[in-house]
Amino acid sequence: MTKNLTRMNWTAAAAWAILISACSIANLGWLRNDEDVGRAFEKLQVSPDHRYWYLYLENSPYAVLGLKREYRLEDISWTEVDPGSETFQKVVALVRNFPVPGSRTTGAYILDAKGERIGLWYSSMSAGITIDPDSKLVSITTGTPWMSGDGYDDGRD
Repeated sequence: MTKNLTRMNWTAAAAWAILISACSIANLGWLRNDEDVGRAFEKLQVSPDHRYWYLYLENSPYAVLGLKREYRLEDISWTEVDPGSETFQKVVALVRNFPVPGSRTTGAYILDAKGERIGLWYSSMSAGITIDPDSKLVSITTGTPWMSGDGYDDGRD
């Protein structure tokens, strides 16, 4: 009896984990590399229906992204930037000219779980993307090369 009860508990726990995973997967987005997106960033061509942010510090950015205006990003690692500003020009140039070691900077579309384009990405890093379809809150997970402590000096200071 105890053995059957334990087996049922494990089965219920596994089913619950699968259900939670399925709900999480439904909100996953992804990046689809596109040379035109990269060229647009390099030429500072922006979309007027997007808001833009950069990752980390103005003098040491690792990514620039644009999201359609109905989407939002609430993360202290990201700073919103006016795409017509000198700061935007500066961070795009730094992201382009100083990729993370062993990588190169590319452009990509940010896609939601349905494969719809919701934004633009410019970085030498990849990202994990989660989108809450109700609140339109986008969460971006990247590596943290600025915390590596490997002594790498990329000249961004």
